[in-house]
Parts: sequence; structure tokens; C-alpha cells
Amino acid sequence: MVVNVACPRDCYDTCRLKVYVENGRITKIAADDDRYTQGILCPRAAKDVERVYSSLRVLYPSVSIDGGVFKRIDWDDAIDVLVSRLMDVLEMYGPKHVLFLEYAGNRGILTRYASRRLWNYLGVTQTDRSICNYSGSKALKLVYGSTYGLFPDEIDRLNMAIVWGFNPAISAIHLWRKILKIMERSGYVVTLDVRSTETARQSNYFVKVKPGSDGYLALGLAKYLIDQGYVDKEFIDSYTYGYQEFVMHLEKYSLDVVESVTGVSKQKIIEIAEIMVNNKPFGIFIGYGIQRRYGGGEIVRAISILPALLGIHRGFYYSNTEGMSINIDAVEGIRHRFVDTVSMEKIGEELARGVYKFVYIHLHNPVATLPNASKVVEGLSRDDVFVVVHETHWSDTAKIADLVLPAPTFYEKLDLVFSYLHNNVYINQPAIEPLGESIAEYQLMCEIAKHVVPDKYQEVCLDPYRVFEIAIGRKNLEKLLAKGYIELEIKPREEYQTPTKRIELYSTVAEKLGLPPLPTPPEGDKCGEEEFVLITSAHPLYIHTQFEEVYGVNQNPLYISREDAEKLGLSEGDLVEIYNDRGSAVVRIHIDMGISRGIVWTSRQIYTIDGKRINVVLDDGVDRYGGATLNSTCIKIRKLAV
Repeated sequence: MVVNVACPRDCYDTCRLKVYVENGRITKIAADDDRYTQGILCPRAAKDVERVYSSLRVLYPSVSIDGGVFKRIDWDDAIDVLVSRLMDVLEMYGPKHVLFLEYAGNRGILTRYASRRLWNYLGVTQTDRSICNYSGSKALKLVYGSTYGLFPDEIDRLNMAIVWGFNPAISAIHLWRKILKIMERSGYVVTLDVRSTETARQSNYFVKVKPGSDGYLALGLAKYLIDQGYVDKEFIDSYTYGYQEFVMHLEKYSLDVVESVTGVSKQKIIEIAEIMVNNKPFGIFIGYGIQRRYGGGEIVRAISILPALLGIHRGFYYSNTEGMSINIDAVEGIRHRFVDTVSMEKIGEELARGVYKFVYIHLHNPVATLPNASKVVEGLSRDDVFVVVHETHWSDTAKIADLVLPAPTFYEKLDLVFSYLHNNVYINQPAIEPLGESIAEYQLMCEIAKHVVPDKYQEVCLDPYRVFEIAIGRKNLEKLLAKGYIELEIKPREEYQTPTKRIELYSTVAEKLGLPPLPTPPEGDKCGEEEFVLITSAHPLYIHTQFEEVYGVNQNPLYISREDAEKLGLSEGDLVEIYNDRGSAVVRIHIDMGISRGIVWTSRQIYTIDGKRINVVLDDGVDRYGGATLNSTCIKIRKLAV
């Protein structure tokens, strides 16, 4: 038997898969031939059979009895314990002292969004979900009113792609295949980044930029385009607001200044601009890592304006979730009181202070992924907090919980799956029965609701297909059930949801939010004289900590330039301690010719030599746009004796 499912992980591509099942067991997984997946399987999905049947699966409810020792209990007892603890905290302390902690381990409509319905109804504290792309999204909304831009099918008509702070050769392989075809058509692929990535090495033009200075480069390009008379005046008059103010603002971004700040020569800046002018239409593909820093929102804002100057509607890609009509708010249900939110970057501090007495965690491994990890562990380990983790596998976080509940993988449950890149929506039918005593996230939420809000149960817990109908509408759902997947209608490219209904080069709402009305990016990341900027990004074998169950823990080395290695007396493979005021970790050095001085890089969530996660040192600050500053981390490096 072959069953079609859709991968709902936190990945751009959101692929459709063919699952081969014999005697109720998955034997093989292959890529579907739909218009986007096109028969190409990533190295993660290729190992999903092993992950589903891993010995690290959580199969039964378990309660902690002695610091990491767990005892199996039945579901009735587990629900009784959970509900009793939750009700006690609600009655004694109120909903603000209950923390619902989730993220994007599974992005299914039921699994992620509808499972918020009870917690929204109760009005408990939730996170602002700012760890990934928050600052950039907020910045794009200032300029365009919404975050959506280029969809994959539109790449086929591009003559040029600028890949800015993004490594799709690793993190979005299906998108990258589309971009590479631009070069096959004799077009240009220009990559701008702080290091020579896999994407940079396959591009036909690579420019290395000092970390955090990208906004200056964007505004320098804008000034050159304007000074040379290259801008599309008719487009500017018809679709933009604040152009004259923007032109005046650019006076401070001369090529000399931009060269000094970014490390990019004036000649290269001019070359990039001329390629843009002579190869329209082009698109800019903006990575999330570029805005995970202080000033990150301003960087994305500045970059996004460039296509508009040359007469291109929404000529960027960042996140396309808002470009399709999916009614997420209605799926998530009614909020019966103002919901307190906590910055994801500050959860460690809040937990360590004992603010929350009950923490419910699913679709998230905060011990391994949030910054200032020592505080996260300290807070979740307090005697006065009860921690429930609903998980598929024994994660770092599950191992320090009070109650661990088994969840099925997406191969074992019904869901509706959409992408933040393309406009395909898939129905995910279970290929096999749930393993062990696994219960899906939405089903468990309904079970909890039955005990906690019995009088509102029918309002909180809807039939799954009713949830799907709310999300995409009845007609779309009927087509989806008949075909297995559909293409949602895309919102008009020339429609702008700003107050002026135009592209706001000068933002009419920025000042109300405490932000500059014109893009004002930072000069770059600032670390001390003996410090290095630590950059982390994706690894091809992992999605955060998923697939450690198959490939083992990720112990990627720390990449450093030859010049910096020589200065510190380091040789290939040396062990070093990296440290700052948040913590320290031991890692192995790899000397890399493609990285600039003053920068070190490794893949995110690595497991360090001394048994920690790299996030023990990551910056837990918050950009003025509200997003994470993980890539503004400053560290010192000390060689360890052998």
C-alpha cells in the first residue's frame, strides 16, 4: 500500500511524500512527483523510517520519580495528574502563571494551530514566537503591509536572483534547484553572505559582507540606482509613498561610506547594481539568519526596497504564509482574556525566576534551541514548577520534565499541511496506526479540555474536518479531499496592505511603534577587540534537533579563518573553549578559507564536546523589532591543553 503524506516540519520546502506500507509498517519513503517536490527527497526524509521506529521514541506516558528516572503510568493516571496540577495553578495563581510553550516542530493545522484553542480560551501565558523570522516579518509589514513576495513558479521568469544571507543549497533544496535554473538560462545568481556557503560556491557571483552591515550595502545600492537615474519613475509615482524623503535620507550612504562599513568595494557595489538593472526581472531571496541580530529588522527593510526602485512588485522572497487565504486566527479559537506573552529570548530568565508554576510543552525542544540555555534548564528544573512535555522522542527537554506523554509522528495522524514558500496545501492521511500509546496533540488538547472546561468543550474541541473547513473554506476542502492537494489562490502582487495602500519607503506607522520612519540599519555587529561574532545556521542532516535519533548528535566543528587561527595559535582539530558571560562550551576547530576574520561559524544546536548545547552562549537579547539576536553573539576563544 502507498499513502501520500506531507512533511510538516519547519522547512521551506514542505514536500509531498509517498509512504510504502506493508503489514501496518512503513518500509520505504519516496518523494512524490507533484509540481514542487518533483521526486527529490532530502537526506532527512530519506531516513524517516529509521526515525519513526527509533528506540528513542516516547511510546507510553511516564512520570519522573527521581531526577531523570521515569516510571510508566497509564493514560488515565497521566490525565489525572496533568489536570490536577493545571487546575491547582489556575485557581491559586491565575492563568498568567501557566506557560504554554510550543513552536514549529510540526506545522500542521491541527497539530500546531488548532491545538492552541484550549490554551487561548484559558488565557494562559504564551510566547511571542519570535525566535525565527519575527523582526524581518515586522519590517516587511512596515514597507509592504504583508510579508509575501515571490512564489516558486515566478522564479521561472527571473533573469537574476540575489541570495542574501540565505543558504538554500542546504536549507531549501527544492527552491535552490529553481534558482540554479536561472544560470542555465544564462542569468545571474548573486550571493551575498558573511562566509562562502554551499550556495555561494555554486553561484556565479559571490560577495562577502561584514556581519550585520547588509543594510548599509542595500542603501548604498539604492543610492547608486537613484543617482544614476535607473529608478522606474512611473512605478515610484504610482505605487510608493515617501520617495523624496527616502532620497534625502540616502545622502549619508555614499559609496565611500558603504565600502568602509561593509568591506565591499565600490567597484563591486556598482557591478551588483548594474547586473540588477540589466537583468530585470530579478528577485531577492532574504534569509532569516540575516535578521537574527541587533538591527535585523532594519536590514530586511532596507533590502526589500531595492526591487521596488526598479519597478518590480514584491520582488523578494521571505515568507509567503500571508500570501494565501488561510484563516489561522479562526483555527486558533477565541481568546477570552488578554493573553500575556513572553519573548522567546527571555524565557530562560522568566523560568529561572519562578514566574511559571505549570509549563506545557509540545512541538518544541527549548532546552536545546532557546538562548541562554543554562537558565532554561535551571527554570524547568525548579521544585515549584510542574513541567509536562508531549513528545515523539526523548528530547533534552523531555528528559528533565515531570510528566512525559507520547505523541505520534506525522506519519501516524491526520492533518492539513501548508508551506511558507509555495501555495500547495496537502491533506495528510495517517499511513500507519500510532505507535505505542501515542495520542495526537489536538486529540490530547481535547481530552484536557473535557476535564478543565467541560461546559465549553464543544466550542473548544471541533471536528478535525470542521477545523480544515475553517482554515481554507468549504470549496477548497472539497477539492483537497478529492485530489489530496490543491493550489491555493495567491493574493495580488500589486496589492499593498499599508495605511497608504502603497509601498511605504517612509513608514506612516513606524514612529507609533517606536521605530524610525526611514530604514536606519546598523553599521554591523560590534564585539570587543578579543571577541568573535558567532554565527549559526542550518545543517543538511538535521532540522534543529530532529534526526539526532538517526544521525546521532550534531558535533559540527567551529569554523574559523586561517588568520584568526594563527593569531590564537590554533591548528586544525584543536579543542577550544568558547565563552562569554552567559556560559561556556568546548568545541573542535576547523580552519576555513571561506570565512572572514573576526567571525566564527557552526551549525545550530550542535552538541558540544563537554556535553552542552551551543545555545548556552547564544545572545538572548531582543532586536528593536522584537526578534532574536542569536547571530549577534560575541564570544572569546581559549585554546585548551591536550
